[in-house]
Amino acid sequence: MEGSVVIVAGGDLPCPEGLKAVAKRAGLVVAVDGGLSRARAVGIPVHVLVGDLDSLQETPLPPGLKVLKHPAEKDATDLELALDYAVGLSPRELHLFGALGKRLDHTLANLNLLERYQIPITIHHGRETLYAVSGELVLGAARVGDRVSLIPLSSSVTGVHTQGLRYPLTGGTLKRASSRGVSNEVTSLPCWIELEAGRLLVIHAQERRQA
Repeated sequence: MEGSVVIVAGGDLPCPEGLKAVAKRAGLVVAVDGGLSRARAVGIPVHVLVGDLDSLQETPLPPGLKVLKHPAEKDATDLELALDYAVGLSPRELHLFGALGKRLDHTLANLNLLERYQIPITIHHGRETLYAVSGELVLGAARVGDRVSLIPLSSSVTGVHTQGLRYPLTGGTLKRASSRGVSNEVTSLPCWIELEAGRLLVIHAQERRQA
């Protein structure tokens, strides 16, 4: 499919307005189990529901909703099943909301899943936005003073080049068992990161703006 897919999970949702804005531009919205109630609470129409439905509070289900129900006892989380479904549609990119918070085990598992999929994936979490990338990323929303961390998802990420960061990389290598890429800072714009091989998680934390 052309365009993007939005996936709404059941974790923390610190910025509902951000979900509304991104969903408005998306070609498809997928809810993960209890994420259906979260999406509908902010007025987001959902097209597909994925999961074992054990945390679903909303009944009856909206008419026209496609339901992909899975057994409670399975070898994958509901979010992993939703990601597999969405990636199978061949979208341009994925946007995840409610993928972090509440349970540490789910948060870690969700972040680890990002290594598997080679399309651009963005996790929206209030003032923090996480990008899983395999090529180039331009931080269009960045401002001077924002914090940027580069966390390898694969065992190593090679050929890393950056522009606009206080501690630049020019063809550098980042390893998963290292904290080298944590807490960099935007010093000039445009700010971008590119890599030659591997899968990288870029965490952009916006500093609070002066009114």
